[in-house]
Amino acid sequence: MIGAAGCVSDQVGEGMYERAMERVRGTLQRFPRSLWLLAAANFILFTARGMTMPFLVIFFGQIVGLGEGMVGAGIFVNAVVGVVFTLAVAGLIDRLGARLVLIATIVGVAVMTASFPLATTPSLFFLVMVLHGCASQLYWPASDTFATSMVSMDQMGEMFALLRVANALGIGAGGLLGGLIVAGGTLDQYRVLYLSSGAGIALAALMIVTLVRRPGTAAPSPRAGSANAGSWREVLADRRYLFSQVVMFILLAAFTQLQVSAPPFLRKEAGVSEAVIGLLFAINTVIVVALQIPVAARIGSWGRGTTFAVAALFWIVAYAMIGASPWLSLLPFAAIIIYTVGEMLFMPTTGVLVVELAPERLRGRYLAGSSVTWGLAWGVASWGSGAILGSSSPLLLWPALIGVLIVGGLGGLLFDRMGGTRRAAAPAVQLGDGD
Repeated sequence: MIGAAGCVSDQVGEGMYERAMERVRGTLQRFPRSLWLLAAANFILFTARGMTMPFLVIFFGQIVGLGEGMVGAGIFVNAVVGVVFTLAVAGLIDRLGARLVLIATIVGVAVMTASFPLATTPSLFFLVMVLHGCASQLYWPASDTFATSMVSMDQMGEMFALLRVANALGIGAGGLLGGLIVAGGTLDQYRVLYLSSGAGIALAALMIVTLVRRPGTAAPSPRAGSANAGSWREVLADRRYLFSQVVMFILLAAFTQLQVSAPPFLRKEAGVSEAVIGLLFAINTVIVVALQIPVAARIGSWGRGTTFAVAALFWIVAYAMIGASPWLSLLPFAAIIIYTVGEMLFMPTTGVLVVELAPERLRGRYLAGSSVTWGLAWGVASWGSGAILGSSSPLLLWPALIGVLIVGGLGGLLFDRMGGTRRAAAPAVQLGDGD
């Protein structure tokens, strides 16, 4: 009987293994090889960037000694310059091809990141932030436009979720690695951190150059001056798109503060070490990697604004916990879990919403406009939060962010009442991406 039971158990185990492998093969075949390679490049890129993201304000504000207020102002300048630059050159995405622009932006980010340890005076700090803003802000519309050229419209949500998993896995791994590199909190350790990050970002660019190509034969992209080239005037005439970006701006202003404000607040006010901060971001990563794709699939039928509102509710709870962390040491761990749930709702929805609203010949500009929203929200919120963190009442930051989230959540609900997005049923037309 024991032998028979063991045989049955083996058969059941083999059946489960075969079903699991079948699901894996189905997932791999669902997307083109080029998208998987882009996801791999994104993992390398965001591992390198994730090494420094949680520690930017700590490095310049507390290690270099510029202060949180000046660092917040620098991030604001970084964002504003990046926004202006993106608006000026975003048309290159539709004209020259997203792949070429993407490679150029990543190389620029690599050079600027490696230069950060040199920026030990206010003037050098602002110079590096300006140049970094020009390079980094254009990354998102170039990357998203390149990725959307690889899949049909009905795959957009899952595609954004896949790239989000790769990005999050990299950020988490990078945050953990970065926390170990700077565990001692010395200037030399931070120099190693930024040089290593720059080298990793350059490696991601090299991978895209040598391995990542768009699949199939894409239609040529609209050229400047052609009837189909489109213009920013058409984008700005889309009221639903503009309102969606207002809502996104409000929510992003709060969303980005987990990276910008939480690390220096936890280090200074709650006594949390760099290593533990890195661990928190690693926990975020594990959750996203495990659940992001199935969550994105489940919320595909939800109203985009409703999804934003639900995400805002999770962030309200998370930020209340972070604000109380100086008195309860375990709250940051609970906060990161709750925050991540909201993040998994919000992140894939932002990309899908823009693609659903955008005419395909203007997709590059619509995505560039969304990148502008991200940059402005990041910059404005960082400036304001830096001022609050550098004041005598840093705890006020978290109630302020909760108020912002309430307004953003209500805006999301209003967006759906206004009609939300028009879902496109037809497959997306491939965009031209010059090699």
